Formats: sequence, C-alpha cells, structure tokens
Amino acid sequence: MNVIQFKSSNNKNIAFCCIDNVNSYTSVWTRELVKNISDYTISNITSKGYDLFQGYDENFLLSHVTDLGYNHAVVFSTGTEFINGQDFFEEIKKIVTDDYFVAGHVLDRGDAYYELHHQCYMINLYHYKKLGNPVIGKQEFGTKHKQTAPHRSEENYHDNYTPIWIHSGNNLNNYNHRCHGWHILSIALHNNLKVLPWNTIVRNSKKHSYPENQTEFLKHFEWIMARQNYCASTFVHTENTDHKITASHTYTQILTPASGTNYKDLVDKSNITTVIFYDYNVSALNYWREQVSDSDTIKYKFIQLDLLGPLDLSTVLDTSNDNTFINLSNIFCYEGSSTFASLEFRLYKENQVINHIRQLVPNAHIHFSLRAANGFVETTAEPINLHSLQCPTWHMNGEWQ
Repeated sequence: MNVIQFKSSNNKNIAFCCIDNVNSYTSVWTRELVKNISDYTISNITSKGYDLFQGYDENFLLSHVTDLGYNHAVVFSTGTEFINGQDFFEEIKKIVTDDYFVAGHVLDRGDAYYELHHQCYMINLYHYKKLGNPVIGKQEFGTKHKQTAPHRSEENYHDNYTPIWIHSGNNLNNYNHRCHGWHILSIALHNNLKVLPWNTIVRNSKKHSYPENQTEFLKHFEWIMARQNYCASTFVHTENTDHKITASHTYTQILTPASGTNYKDLVDKSNITTVIFYDYNVSALNYWREQVSDSDTIKYKFIQLDLLGPLDLSTVLDTSNDNTFINLSNIFCYEGSSTFASLEFRLYKENQVINHIRQLVPNAHIHFSLRAANGFVETTAEPINLHSLQCPTWHMNGEWQ
C-alpha cells in the first residue's frame, strides 16, 4: 500500500498522517473544495516543521510511522484544517509531555460504543508499539455486543455526548453498534492508559467541514465563506506574521503587502525609497495609510491589487529602477483564498507573476515567505512545474500526472 511522504525535517517526535476520504463524498463540488483545503493543509503543516505522511488507510500509516521511529502521530482526515496560526501545534507539544495513549474527540454515542472521531486524533506510538500496533476500529452498524462501559464525567464540552474525561469502567453494557475508534479506545481503557478528550484550545484551533455528510458540509461551508469574506474585506495584519526578511543590501523601490513594517530594514536610507503597499483588502490598505507617512527618505504609495486576478504591474512599478525588492509573502499559499483557488491555479498565477516581474524589472529581488507548492517540492526562486510536485492520492486520477 502506497504512502506518500511530504517530509519537512528530521524531527522524529511528531508525525502527521493524512487519510484520504475524498472518494467517499457524494458531491463533486465538495470533493474539489476539500482537495483545495487538503493541499493547503499539507503546506501549512510542513511549513511548521513537521513530516507528513499521506494515504488511504489509518492503520497502515500508523504502523508505517511507528516503524520509522516517530514518537507520536496526529492522524487527521481530509476536510480537516488547522486554523488560528500556531495554536494547535503549540498545544500538541504540551500534550506529548503527558503519558497519554489516545487524544481526540471522544464521543459518548449511547447505544453505540464510544467513538474516537476520525477528523483528528493523536496516538502515543510508544504505547501503540508496545501493545502490538492495535487497529483503530471501523464503524460497524448493527453489531450487537457487550463491552465494559467507560466511566465518564457528568460535564461535557458541549451537548450531552462530549465528556471532559473518560476512565476505565467496571460494568458490562449492551451495545448495538460500533463507532470509529472503538477498538483503540477499548484497548486503552482495558490497559488503564490515559485517554484525553481534546481540550478547548485544540477544539478552537482546527476545523472539520464534515464533507462525509453533504447536509452538514453545507452548514459548515457558511463558516468557510465567512472566513474568505473576512480575509478579503475586514481582517488587518497589524504586524508581520512571517520571519524577518534578510537581504544582502538595501533598495530604493519596495513592493510589499499591507502587513507590518519588516520592509523598513530594506530601505536605502541614503536615497529616497518608494514603498508601495499592495493588498486585495481595502481595510488593510486604509489602516496602513493611517499608520505611515512620507519622510525625507521614504515615499509611500497604496494600491488595491489581487495577485490571483488579472495582472499588470507596469503602472505600479518604476520599471527603470533595478534596485527593486518585491515581497510576494505567502500570497499564493494563504488560508483566506486557498479553499477557492486550487493549487494548480495558485501555482499558475505564481509562475505568471514571477515571469511578469522579470519582464518588467529583470533584476528585481523577488521574496516569498511561502510559495504555492511549499511542502510538495523543494522550492527555488524559479517558476515551478505542476508535474514536478509530490502528488497526494486525491490528485492521482490523472489531474497532475
């Protein structure tokens, strides 16, 4: 069985395992949107310094990363993304210091044995290997059985089926069904190993759109639409979110997103430098108009510009100025637009922008914090061919090959 590897580092502490469920969705439209979400999620995870393994079978992937010597695995399904910056990644660093066995959404399903929701869970691979790589356990409707009922908290995270904690119980109970994760949960409790329901921080730092159920997906799609509109019209980066830019010299023309003041380190203080703020978000441009003002060495311009749309920088840039720095930041790998723009399209536009800039200002320095294909291929300053990318399973139907 194939495992697709998207490696970012040699850090063997935590591996991410992405399970492809795309073919189970009933809607073609939903499948295409989730592919976009999943492509961006690969870039997002690998940019945080984690190795990612991708395939169809969770048990196979877990055994694979165990054999490779990883200590923990975060397993998530297509349709899950990690939001709010670093929050999820910082929280799992804390969780792995606990002697847990399983962490995730643990659901009390009444006449069905407890569920470990497939959207995202975490396994301590030390215990997993010691117990002989137990299978997770698939959903099985109409499977009547007796099993020891867990002891659970009276309190819930929400509704009445999301306990704050569960422990090993003593009483046998009759169940009519088995839910995803029933086996690994029962193994954990039988061996008195800790099961950690996801805490509030984790719950708020990831999003699952429930594409397995089209009715639910449509409800959750409202949130996706709201995020896109918020990013395009309201949200303002008051500070830089990427690493400080290091350059070999300073510049007299700088094109940069309306986000933070890292550009100031690039300004040629011995000459007048033109700083051109661009953004597709008018609110961001208006905010920075109020924050900066011309000085003896810096003259500011502001332009509304969407690099994913029609392109003509000939009226924006002084094409005679070879001493030009152009910051493309993470424009082509941005959560606010990636759901509606496929990786194929984002890569096409990125290449188009690179070639366009080189035609206008051949010696301009082009800077990225994230490129469209981050995580899929070793990126360089050159345009990237789609067919050079590491191909996830959801694109293996001839789309990229």
